[in-house]
Amino acid sequence: MLFRVHSFISVKSFRQSVLFGMIALTVYSCMPIQAYRYIVPDEQDVYRFKYETVKHADTCFEFKKVPVKKSFEVANWTSKVPLIKLPLDQFLKEQKTKYFVVIKNDSILYEYTDRKIKKYNPVPSFSISKSFVSACLGIAIQQGYIGSVNDRVTDYLPELNYHKNFESLTINHLLNQKSGIRMRVPNVADAYYGKVENVLPYIYFDHKPGEHFEYININYTLLGLIIERTTKQDLHKYFSDNIWSKIGTCDSAVWGYDYKTKHTRAIGCFAGSARDYAKFGMLYLNNGSWKGNQLIDSNWVKQSITPVNSLGENVGYNNSWFIGEKEVGDYMALGMYRQQIYINPENNVVIVSLMKFNKENLDLRWWQILRQVTEQTKSN
Repeated sequence: MLFRVHSFISVKSFRQSVLFGMIALTVYSCMPIQAYRYIVPDEQDVYRFKYETVKHADTCFEFKKVPVKKSFEVANWTSKVPLIKLPLDQFLKEQKTKYFVVIKNDSILYEYTDRKIKKYNPVPSFSISKSFVSACLGIAIQQGYIGSVNDRVTDYLPELNYHKNFESLTINHLLNQKSGIRMRVPNVADAYYGKVENVLPYIYFDHKPGEHFEYININYTLLGLIIERTTKQDLHKYFSDNIWSKIGTCDSAVWGYDYKTKHTRAIGCFAGSARDYAKFGMLYLNNGSWKGNQLIDSNWVKQSITPVNSLGENVGYNNSWFIGEKEVGDYMALGMYRQQIYINPENNVVIVSLMKFNKENLDLRWWQILRQVTEQTKSN
């Protein structure tokens, strides 16, 4: 892609910048020591740091499993390796996949689980949680807690008054990664591992709001604070009450929580099961409705899957959703290390993939891979 996405693409360069910033952090910051050791997120964070439970549904929705007529295959799409058709099981094993599930019409057509996994533990989804925050924002607007995405951020975070760019910064700029805010190492460390509100006095700008797209975590830290202040609920509880507990989720889930300042860590730190992530995908597939109950305004869903930022390679971005070509109409929630909730409305398909870190899979053309799998659901 032709843009900077700090949370799940530029891992190597990010680690290098962290090393240069470590001495300054030690001198000037009051961060917990684990923040320096684990400043780049990984799948163990959910066990290292404090979290709150996200309540699942009282009644578990179970997908039907249907036999398939033909085994799934996939071509190994990269810019370096010739196309080689592989059984999907083999391909996923090579990519160090933990879970992969294909759902069509409320039925599981295919499901893969790493054989090394002996029992269920919540699986981190990294920046997929940003799509959860986006959904919560739409509901908070629908419920009247927030006026609109065009409201100024200072209407809700008045302490942000020390730079002229705050005067024009809107919720929509945060939501669509066009805030112009500079990403600094202390912001990452505090937002992910330290006191969430510590980021507020140290926000700097590289651009005027609305002029430049740059995917950074601080934008969603601010959105999480806005939702919590207006609803007077922790973000994880607001999400559970309005979405997670209402879509038939079955398994235990957790969300990172700052107990010192009492804030949910909006930028990531969520962990759950592949099947439950798929239910969130189905909620969007059905325009915000779950089994006849309209949980998210359908207009918010439709607006969210219409691209407003062009990211190159025929991919768009809006409200924390990555959006494919208009002709295909697919879109996905995307997290670090290729955690993905892929939605293909034309074929009524939701695919969830949850990977271990594997730098080779970053080069794969995942849109094409997931479309190949989707195409094969037609004959199954």
